[in-house]
Amino acid sequence: MLHREFLDLDAGPVGRVVTSEEYPATAHEFYFWTAESEAARKLDIGHIVAAESEDATAVAVLDDPRRYSDLASFLDDFYARDGDAALEALSERVEILVFRARVLATRHRSGHGKSRRPVRSGPVYFATRSAIEFALGREDFSGTPIPMLLHENGNQAGGAPQRTPLYVDEDYLLGPEAGHMNITGMSGLSTKTSHALFTIASIFQNAGKKKVAALMFNVKGADLLFLDKPVEPPADDPALAARYEEAGVRGLSDEERRMYEDLGLRVEPFENLKIFAPLRPGMDPKEREVRVSEISPRRLNTLRNTPGESLCVYPIVWELGDVLPYAGYVFDPADYDDKFRGFVEYLRSQRVRTMSELFDEIDRAQEEMAEKEATGWRGHHTATIAKAYNRFSNLPSKCAGLLVHGRVEYGDAPRVDDPFEDREMRVVDISRLSGVPQDLIVTSVIRSIWEKAEKGELNVDKLIIFVDELNKYAPSGAKSSSLKDTLVDISARGRHLRLTLFGAQQFRSKVDEEVIGNAATSLYGRIGDEEITNASYRSFSQTTRDELLQLEKGRLLLRHAHYAVPVFGRFPRPPVLMGKQGTDIFGTKSGDLAEAVQSTLRGLNHRPPPLPKIREDIAGASEEQILELLDKISAVCRNGGTRDPYRMLKRELGRESGFGFGDSPFRRGFGPPEDDRGRG
Repeated sequence: MLHREFLDLDAGPVGRVVTSEEYPATAHEFYFWTAESEAARKLDIGHIVAAESEDATAVAVLDDPRRYSDLASFLDDFYARDGDAALEALSERVEILVFRARVLATRHRSGHGKSRRPVRSGPVYFATRSAIEFALGREDFSGTPIPMLLHENGNQAGGAPQRTPLYVDEDYLLGPEAGHMNITGMSGLSTKTSHALFTIASIFQNAGKKKVAALMFNVKGADLLFLDKPVEPPADDPALAARYEEAGVRGLSDEERRMYEDLGLRVEPFENLKIFAPLRPGMDPKEREVRVSEISPRRLNTLRNTPGESLCVYPIVWELGDVLPYAGYVFDPADYDDKFRGFVEYLRSQRVRTMSELFDEIDRAQEEMAEKEATGWRGHHTATIAKAYNRFSNLPSKCAGLLVHGRVEYGDAPRVDDPFEDREMRVVDISRLSGVPQDLIVTSVIRSIWEKAEKGELNVDKLIIFVDELNKYAPSGAKSSSLKDTLVDISARGRHLRLTLFGAQQFRSKVDEEVIGNAATSLYGRIGDEEITNASYRSFSQTTRDELLQLEKGRLLLRHAHYAVPVFGRFPRPPVLMGKQGTDIFGTKSGDLAEAVQSTLRGLNHRPPPLPKIREDIAGASEEQILELLDKISAVCRNGGTRDPYRMLKRELGRESGFGFGDSPFRRGFGPPEDDRGRG
């Protein structure tokens, strides 16, 4: 009796199981030759089929296709045609196409669980969607199914190729049963960051009542800086839709929309986005106390800096006390000897927090040594103190905008390691940094988040940390570092502490084995031939390895804890703007102050007047005056001070009756006038 639920009987048999002494059918694989039907001609690598054993149905993935004839060697065909390629032989030789099928799972026909019986000789059919979902272990999931990719089979369903979402088990992706995800592939061709974003969006939509959040490091341009902007042009804002069209962003194709529908996902951006970035070099206020809440986003080292679009951007600034624990990273290892290290530890013990306090301490040391004509001070030689003065003098430039001169007062301003909100996407922008400051930020942020996870202070049920270039931060081999040790800890224990690591890299073989080995979900995009020869890929068949060498964008190989065999699938573009698209649409043309005002009002959820009206209202004002006012108005709106920012701007400029510039609300303490509160 056939298991009709698992077999596509409408498409008919596509082949027949064949066994031989050399190639017997086993519980884990079988071979079959293909029929000459139209359905059979659609069979391809990665498709999923089903065949029968005595009391069960096996569901298997196609692999390693080979075409056979009865020729003993190539010469037999050459001689049969007298060496003439155009000569027709007396009779065409019979050829058969044989596929190897790797078994995903075998279902007892009685429904009492899985079987390990090999298939018998008999017809092979395309597997139905129910068969594929069973074979991928969905009925064994203990957590919520999270759609990751879309599998396309060779059979038809409603006139279109049969599509089945490839789900993973939330409890094995985010924990506690197992956890973590790793993505491997060539830069620019494997869409690693795109799929990480797609997966996080899928988790946000399917996590139900669980509170989830994500932390990502932006390392390339504006890749992750416009995640709150939809990939689709807005239908209710013709002016903005025109900017989408001007930038060449036309939204998703019909095919991509169908993919979202088949996956059961909505096309929506990350609404709760916070971006953190250090100061641009030279933007240090040089004050003894730096109030973070007063730092304008225009002074930050990020491409998300357009007035009105930078309301979600916040500073990362450190005082000296934040840098001292990482002195071993900052200074050249050959230069950071025991004596220098000892002086740094002394500074930490004295709770030296700022650059000014450091130089005061060194001045005191030099004065005391001069008075006593001594060559040392508190156990530190004068040469060591002089060396410290020299090295610390160059520290602000070495930290590239991260370190400020004075004491940092965050007040109520958000911090990069604050507790998270539900469905919050937090991005740390280090794309315009390199070397020491980039490594410092990644190391300090991940270490701080890990410490909060150990204390149970994340404020969410699950936090995802995405780290690109994982081979740089957790390299294979014996070499250790504070960041590598933390990443290894996260991969080993993070799932029990509500922390999940999503890692991506070009070379999986160059990532620490513990980090890779603890990832219950792995994806592979296009891989270079110098990487595919590594032992990390020895479990894949030669055919699968050959496929990985030429995968197109958007197609990945998925391996998950519940899958007996990896499966190929596709995914649509993420539901957000990425990279240059965001800067082209939401950037402001140089010198166009009216556009800056319009962008600010739009960012404040205030419908802006037409550009000609804005140009008329701000005529004669300087660029610096307008930009400074926009910063101040944004700060007031952020604190809920006014609901009519454009009216406030005109009042500040003295362009509206009832308010002169000298009687501005800002000059009375950054507060809006009473009659401006609560207006629509």
